[in-house]
Amino acid sequence: MSVLFILSVCIILAVHSASLKETVLYDCRDGAIPALTLIIGGNLLQGLRGSGIQKSLVVGIIVVRYVALPLIGVLVVKGALKFGLVHSDPLYLFVLLLQFSLPPAMNIGIMTQLFGAGENECSVIMLWTYAFASLSLTFWSAAFMWLVARL
Repeated sequence: MSVLFILSVCIILAVHSASLKETVLYDCRDGAIPALTLIIGGNLLQGLRGSGIQKSLVVGIIVVRYVALPLIGVLVVKGALKFGLVHSDPLYLFVLLLQFSLPPAMNIGIMTQLFGAGENECSVIMLWTYAFASLSLTFWSAAFMWLVARL
């Protein structure tokens, strides 16, 4: 609720003058990601054990998200390249492949808050997926660059 209030105040202030509008919109944009991160982190007040989520479920989500999904992405992009659905530009192929190895979006956490269901579980899952994202992105970036160079 507080994020919506802040955004509405920013929009109201932005209407009054052009120079103020640009400044306010840039300030709102710069604060959006930290605000969403704080909201999702606020759900972890009960602690990791208070969520009631099993460790095997979190491990399964991480394995699917960071092992299975990038491998499926390689097959999808290679298939699209073979059928001529995408161009063979190396940077374009790298970005397409990289999309399959990124952590989940913050908007999922916001949606669970709006519906009031699964907030703590979503926060725990987001915490662990973002914790493993640095390792996964490092590995998959190197693997995808090697793969794109061979295509």
